[in-house]
Amino acid sequence: DSYMAASVETAPPLKIVRMLYEGAIRFISRAEDAGIETPEGSAWVGRADAIIKELRISLDPNRDAEVCEQLGGLYLFCEEELARAVQEKDEAGLTNACEILGILKDAWLEAGSVTTQLGESAA
Repeated sequence: DSYMAASVETAPPLKIVRMLYEGAIRFISRAEDAGIETPEGSAWVGRADAIIKELRISLDPNRDAEVCEQLGGLYLFCEEELARAVQEKDEAGLTNACEILGILKDAWLEAGSVTTQLGESAA
């Protein structure tokens, strides 16, 4: 636990965002494995939803209002899909949210790769 806490506290922002996406995706996968109709499955959905809410409320519109608005809309969509999945016992909502999160995670990975490449070419 101490190692994990230290690695998160010292991680660059892009890595933290990637870790949050990976966590939400992992929790949705565990919810699917447990079954959305079970208390365990609902608990995993709740954990994924908490991560998505944190991503949404941490958006800073002062940096780029348009991007924040678009990301906020995607996060809200994911939250709504997770809620629908639990309420209707329909795993399609989990699949939809997971797909969006996967696309966003890949985009952040690409952004990190470009940033690293730009830093290397400047050196």
